[in-house]
Amino acid sequence: MAQVTRAHDTDRTTPRATEEFTGGPEMTLIEHLIELRRRVIISALAVVVGIIVCAVFWEDILGWLLAPARERTPDFQVSSFSPTDRIAILFRIALYGGLLVASPVVVYEILAFVVPGLTPRERRLVLPVLFGSAVFLLGGMAFAYWIILPASLGFLLDFGSENIQNVIGIRQYVDFVTRIVFWVGVSFELPMLMMFLSRLGIATPGKLLGLWRYALVVVFIIAAVVTPTPDPLTQSLVAGPLFVLYFVGIVLAWAARPRQQEDSLDV
Repeated sequence: MAQVTRAHDTDRTTPRATEEFTGGPEMTLIEHLIELRRRVIISALAVVVGIIVCAVFWEDILGWLLAPARERTPDFQVSSFSPTDRIAILFRIALYGGLLVASPVVVYEILAFVVPGLTPRERRLVLPVLFGSAVFLLGGMAFAYWIILPASLGFLLDFGSENIQNVIGIRQYVDFVTRIVFWVGVSFELPMLMMFLSRLGIATPGKLLGLWRYALVVVFIIAAVVTPTPDPLTQSLVAGPLFVLYFVGIVLAWAARPRQQEDSLDV
């Protein structure tokens, strides 16, 4: 059976062919599939363990999700509108939490399979990109949980007539919280996206800097989509950090620009 290397052919006819390749030992296609199966099994087991752990502690996790609302309304409670609501929320919390808990193991297994097939130059890029993406994602999620949610829930729960009593379903509330935390976290990946576009030569740092006025409009549009409240204060809480991250992205784009642009004035 023909020998193949991990994730790459040994025959490199591209301009990068002169780059030293020091991947793992050569493996047959069957050996690749066996290793892939092992990585998938380990990842699946990690997800199952994470789901079980989160299912055991689902009430504690639910209390953590309710905390932003109770920060503004101490007696805040959610309601069950269906006999299946409670068990549905248990499964939902267990699934979302299990995926989050298992994500480091899953990412490690993916890297353990892919990285040996990369060139040294590619490997030097993987860890910084992965670390940066994780930092921005977790930073955005933390910002949403501790800053955005208390502000938006405080506005929404107090809005309207005093004669209207808030009766909020548990499913609707959990969906509301998880959606905001997730999408704010994703929007904080803006600097990594800009760095990636610069690395591919699609956008230069100079062009990105020249588009800052348009970026200001775009980040407010993103903030309006991500935040559930119409008040400008909450939207500004999202748009402000995103606009700062735009300039962080310009710096990262400058650091990641292709070599042919290093001596160019268009940086």
